[in-house]
Amino acid sequence: MEKTRDIHKELKNLREEVMFCFSKTTPAKEFGATMILAMVNLHMIEAGIRRTRNLNERRRLIHEFTRGRSAVEKKLRLPRQDDRKGSVHTGQEYRNVMP
Repeated sequence: MEKTRDIHKELKNLREEVMFCFSKTTPAKEFGATMILAMVNLHMIEAGIRRTRNLNERRRLIHEFTRGRSAVEKKLRLPRQDDRKGSVHTGQEYRNVMP
């Protein structure tokens, strides 16, 4: 049987990781704002997971939470890679160009 995920604990750990990253590097305004909004979105999804009793809705929200969490974790890896090189992360190099 599969072990139950503690989404609240995962979210707490991710929030601590984001704050640690922000304390070590000074992100660009847009990058920092995007990360904060992504964390707020994850908190809202987590609240929806706790609130719903519909199994299909819960599965959809858990999938959405997992996608959002992995996106935030990918963005957190970028400043850490730069930190190893000794450069300051501005967020500008990693921004995608809109078509």
